[in-house]
Amino acid sequence: MPSRPSRFRRRQLFALATFFGPLAVLAFLGHRELQRSGAEAEAALEREARQFLQSAAQMIDQQFEQQLPPVLEESRRLLETNGPVRTVLAMRGTERFANVLDVLLLDAQLGLVWPDLPPAGLDLPFSKDFGSRGGDNAITAAMQAVDLLLVRDDKAAARALLRQLIAQIGAATQPGRGRRTELELAEMQARFRLGTVHRAMGEADHARTEFERCSRYANSANRVGRIDQSGAAIAVLSEAALAEMGNDADRLRLLRTIAEGRRDALADGLLEAICSRLSAGIPADGTTRAEADSLLVEERQREQTRTFASAYDLVLKFGLRLRRLRQTTATEAEPETDDDARIVSTIAGQTTILCVRQASPEEQAKFRCNRVGVHVNLERMLAPALATLQREGTTFALAIDAPDDATMVPPPATVPATFVPPHVERHGLLLRAFPADAERLIAETNAAARNRTLLMFALFATAFGGALWLWRSVAREAELAELKVDLVSRVSHELKTPLALIRMYGETLGMGRARDSTQTAQFGGIIVRESERLTVLIQRILDFSRQQAGTIHYEPQVVDLGEVLRTVCDAYTPHLEARGAILVETLPRGVRVRCDVHAFESAIINLLENAAKYGPDQDHEVELELTTEGDLAVVEVRDRGRGIPAAERSRIFEGFYRASNAGEVRGAGIGLSLVRHFARAHGGDVQALEREGSGSVLRLTLPRAPEPPDEPTHVPSPARTHGTDRP
Repeated sequence: MPSRPSRFRRRQLFALATFFGPLAVLAFLGHRELQRSGAEAEAALEREARQFLQSAAQMIDQQFEQQLPPVLEESRRLLETNGPVRTVLAMRGTERFANVLDVLLLDAQLGLVWPDLPPAGLDLPFSKDFGSRGGDNAITAAMQAVDLLLVRDDKAAARALLRQLIAQIGAATQPGRGRRTELELAEMQARFRLGTVHRAMGEADHARTEFERCSRYANSANRVGRIDQSGAAIAVLSEAALAEMGNDADRLRLLRTIAEGRRDALADGLLEAICSRLSAGIPADGTTRAEADSLLVEERQREQTRTFASAYDLVLKFGLRLRRLRQTTATEAEPETDDDARIVSTIAGQTTILCVRQASPEEQAKFRCNRVGVHVNLERMLAPALATLQREGTTFALAIDAPDDATMVPPPATVPATFVPPHVERHGLLLRAFPADAERLIAETNAAARNRTLLMFALFATAFGGALWLWRSVAREAELAELKVDLVSRVSHELKTPLALIRMYGETLGMGRARDSTQTAQFGGIIVRESERLTVLIQRILDFSRQQAGTIHYEPQVVDLGEVLRTVCDAYTPHLEARGAILVETLPRGVRVRCDVHAFESAIINLLENAAKYGPDQDHEVELELTTEGDLAVVEVRDRGRGIPAAERSRIFEGFYRASNAGEVRGAGIGLSLVRHFARAHGGDVQALEREGSGSVLRLTLPRAPEPPDEPTHVPSPARTHGTDRP
């Protein structure tokens, strides 16, 4: 019959709820504590980052204060004597001031005094189209014809055409008829080309004459302001041609003129090409080679300074003026001296700083400037400090951004998504601190989060497991208490009937009320049968007790199951017949297993008794069959009884459990539990199956023992029927 609900269940649930309440509070407090620990770790990391950032800012301040004032002072010492270009070269020649890039001369409003800005555009000296003005198109046509002749290498025809063109231009500009600037430029171009043709034809004197005319005209026109950029270019090209036709001194003279900035009205590209050509014409082993190289370096420095001057005029000048305006507004007084005026910028991917100081009286008198700007490579200036901050093994990495959103020192490639870098601004630079090894930090953060989760899970799982174990223990104790009560009730019920019968028939015999010897023998048989039933019941209880205590022991040996089962059948058939059961057996010989014989006999008797006990009320068959399946020996006991509900076929082998359809059939519910314990202790098992039609099948399996050598094969015995023959 099914087990009754435990009377302790409500008490257990209340105890479980009482246990889980503090557990939930403990889990919540543990979670809060872990969160607090994580927040403290993040706060500690942020404090370390701020300390690192403060140290970095102090080191950068130190670099600014240690390097920039000496740079300004050194420029003050050299500028008056050497000029801006040579001052830069002299400073860069020393290790201490190698970061200096340029020197600018500025006026009181921070405008450029030197160098002159390069021209915004440049017309090539020979590209001007004279065809836009009436008859001047003849000049253009003649120039194009000359170009075509020169391409064909017909220098004589080109020379004749150029002479004719110069004569025509000269006739057009006779005294009294006036001269036009376009015609003057056309004549300069024609004479320069004519000089080039003379030079190519080896007519050096004629070439020199034409080049000198171009140069003299350009100089005179420049004095009265009647020459444009194209004319100035022709003049410089003529000077370069004359210098190349002269000696090394002529080349050096023009190189010096360009390097000192006296031809700054022309584009730097043209001037650089002329200087390179002049320098290449001086022999490598000549006495003037060193001076030529020095002038060439000065020219390149002048060109570099002019390039920076263009950027200054477009951007930096207005930034410096705005800074002065803000200083004036903030202090409501005169602006501070410009010795400390600094502006950081990124030009052509290079972060630099421009420091402006007041010009000395000598500098003002000589260069007509009020301020001097010194351009310094900021990246190289801060390199020693950055190398210290970024050395291997540091916890944090420094990132530096310039004011115009340019990156001077990029942040690490990997940055934690949740990390907000602290920042500080110094000298127009934005300094930020990032974890140097972000992957390690991310891994540690993930590991910490994972450990917190695992710890919380382990804590909850441990507490929950403990609660379940406690609940299970309490439930088991309650169940055992209930089973003990049930066992006492069942055993009492089982003992009551045989004891009553033994007492009744014993009293009858003792009082001599038996009618004859036959009845006396009958009463004695009843007393013996009920005594045997009591003995079996008590033995089962003892075996079950030893099983639960783990003290039951088996003594296995190799036996022939067929022989053992025949012995059991012969001995137990009378008991089955007394219950109205007819035993039909199929027991072949030769099926050998290793088991405890007495325990096996008890298990088979339990199965047979169970089949007989729950069979029909009238005579019925109980089948006992021994077969083999591979390495297993299979013993099946079949009946046509009431069967076992499908949901309870595994539970009937539990101690004290009886099927819900057991009805009033007496039993303690421990026989099948002993059968399963025996089977599993010998490497087998027992199952309850449904029998087709009606009834049930109890199937016991045991592993077979190895066959002994040279043992004859046994033929299965036919089925035998014990008891009364039936049709």
